[in-house]
Amino acid sequence: MAALIVLAAVLLVFLILLIRRGTNLSPRDVLSNYLGWILGGRTQEAYHCLSSQSRVNLPLPEFQTFHSPGSGLIAGLLARNISFAIDRIDIADNRADAFVTVTAPDFRLILGDVFQGIGPDRIPDQSLDAFAFLCRKISHYLEKYPRDAIPMKTSGESFRLIRERDGWKVCLDDGRKDGCAAGA
Repeated sequence: MAALIVLAAVLLVFLILLIRRGTNLSPRDVLSNYLGWILGGRTQEAYHCLSSQSRVNLPLPEFQTFHSPGSGLIAGLLARNISFAIDRIDIADNRADAFVTVTAPDFRLILGDVFQGIGPDRIPDQSLDAFAFLCRKISHYLEKYPRDAIPMKTSGESFRLIRERDGWKVCLDDGRKDGCAAGA
């Protein structure tokens, strides 16, 4: 009986620490989790990092539609080439402004190259010919852009976080006056 009481006490302490862990995360931790979950296609977890006002303005289904990377295979291939570094976070009262450097494939350059060579008017009418044509073109691009030679682009992005009752949250400013007000 004493062993059960000790086990219950240990589980209770563990549960309390687990629940409180989210309230003790720094703005850097919250933003890092958010960005990592977005890149990993874990939109539901990322959604929980959003401020209450952002969640009111953008319900989960809409958030998932906009941020879901779609096919796990394609998302995994693309996401492995994307990295981010949180350069600086300026904290003032209940608000934090974060500056992040994101390095990713130069999708505009790559897709411009792809669409230049695979326009709908260039695809053969016959199914088997179209299949062979697309396989050759895709193989050409895979050879042209092997993992080490993918053209990359680095850009700076900024994020705002606000401190709410349950900890720091990412605020998606939708252009409204009160969109990212601290404690909104």
